[in-house]
Amino acid sequence: MRFLRPDMARWFLALPVVVACWLAHDRYIRAFRRLAPTPPRFARLSRRAGARRRVAVLSAAVCSVAALAFALVRPQLLLAQRIPEYERQDLVIMLDRSASMRAHDIVPSRFTRATLEIRNFLKNKPEAIGRVGLVGFADASLVLSYLTSDVGSLFFYLDYIDGDPHALFGTNIGAALTSALEVARKDDRPTRKVLLIVSDGEDYGSDLNKALATVRGEGLRVHCIGIGSDDPVAIPLLNPDGRETFLKDDNGRLVKTRFSETTLKQIAAFTGGRYFRSSTGRELASAIDDIVKGERTLLGWKTTTDYRELYPAGLAAAAIAGAALWLLL
Repeated sequence: MRFLRPDMARWFLALPVVVACWLAHDRYIRAFRRLAPTPPRFARLSRRAGARRRVAVLSAAVCSVAALAFALVRPQLLLAQRIPEYERQDLVIMLDRSASMRAHDIVPSRFTRATLEIRNFLKNKPEAIGRVGLVGFADASLVLSYLTSDVGSLFFYLDYIDGDPHALFGTNIGAALTSALEVARKDDRPTRKVLLIVSDGEDYGSDLNKALATVRGEGLRVHCIGIGSDDPVAIPLLNPDGRETFLKDDNGRLVKTRFSETTLKQIAAFTGGRYFRSSTGRELASAIDDIVKGERTLLGWKTTTDYRELYPAGLAAAAIAGAALWLLL
């Protein structure tokens, strides 16, 4: 243990002063009671009666002053901590941008909730995740960001696609996987690549089986998170004037979308990945975190030593002792 302010140790001299004051006060009380004794029948009702109360008052006062003096010298305790070291990983997120992701069964919408939870994950991503890439897809896919450790640039792209008013129809998960493979192949670092799909599950492309075979052949796992409720919901569209309407067929009837997890489950099972369901959107960030932690490989342990401040404990003890003293007086 070390003390950052040993010069403040002089405040411990207040302890004998406190004891001396208590002795003087106790002597005064005893003398007063001899002159005006409390009748025996009222002794139990008197706050002035009882040696244990007087000793408790002294103990609380001494503890409070000692704890304050202890906090003033700024004590620090040297602690050793073992920290696990994990293999570095890179995460490639494939985010569904199709029109059905704008449905409002998840507040405020499936897509907006997904981008919000991805931001929350990126703000507190584990140290084992070094870089993150982002692929957006609907009927076609687009690499929005290659692998980068710059979280700010990822926020920029998420803000961009979140504010895009254009409706993108169709869902081609196979094209998204092909783009994710492109991101992985263009990286020259030998880090483990974690592939993640966030979608409402509907797939209308013809490239999925071929893309899955390629992914599996390269030894990569694809994890999936399905977002959406079980009820069929209308697909919102944004008019040029900013008003929201809903997609209708040629006969003027509402076109509704229903969450489907079958394809996502099959993708995860075929590649050895994991599947999570997010029915409210709030589970999405924790699901990403679980997926990432499940992919970690422990390389070893390192021991670090650091000084821990103890003055907050001193202040807390002083507050408790002071409260006890206030109740006893």
